[in-house]
Amino acid sequence: MKAFPTSAAAALVAVAAAFALTGCADTLVPSAAGMNYEKFAPCTGSRSHISRLPSKSFPRASTGGCVQSLDPFDVATWIEAPIVSYKERGLNTMALGCANLVPDGAGCSYDGLPGHAATLQMNFNLGTYPVAARVQRAVLAFYAENNAPFLRQNAQIRGRLNTGDQLQSLGSPRYGPQGTKGWIVADITDFAARAISEQRASVSFEISLPCGRNENEISTVRVLKSQPVLVVQYR
Repeated sequence: MKAFPTSAAAALVAVAAAFALTGCADTLVPSAAGMNYEKFAPCTGSRSHISRLPSKSFPRASTGGCVQSLDPFDVATWIEAPIVSYKERGLNTMALGCANLVPDGAGCSYDGLPGHAATLQMNFNLGTYPVAARVQRAVLAFYAENNAPFLRQNAQIRGRLNTGDQLQSLGSPRYGPQGTKGWIVADITDFAARAISEQRASVSFEISLPCGRNENEISTVRVLKSQPVLVVQYR
């Protein structure tokens, strides 16, 4: 039998190595934002770290365990206008609901397009949590600048595990401030538990309000001024 030339043998070794690396790709840490990231440590004992959301506003499922918050890797506003719709980034706050292009008032006459509706969109990498985590409670929290009770009751909170999936309704029960502004906390325990179990690297959420009849059915939320946050209690 003739031996392969040295160059041909080297090429075959390189191809085999490439296939081997491809086969092991699932063992590498995924990166939703195109960058490497550090995973949270498994829970041993008890510890707590919550960004922005006051610790007393997080509804613990029980004593003990680990509580760890997660920041979104992308936050944006989807503007739904009559003809052209688009995504807007870099906003400090935004108004959820259907906003008129011009305010109603005596002597105000405008015959153009009526206005637009806005939706808050965000993405989290839930693969950051340890794969063996046993989720006890998970919430999505966002800050309302005004009209908080109306927003807590009427907000449509939806999520999906992967791009292309169907959005599903989430966020029951909900907790919120008694006054006009503050943090609204929505329970997403079952949804987050599955996302963590499957190590989903890009989980999407949307928060919106149905179109109302007047300005009283609009609520302003913080976007970059104080970003939404996801908090998980696990063992």
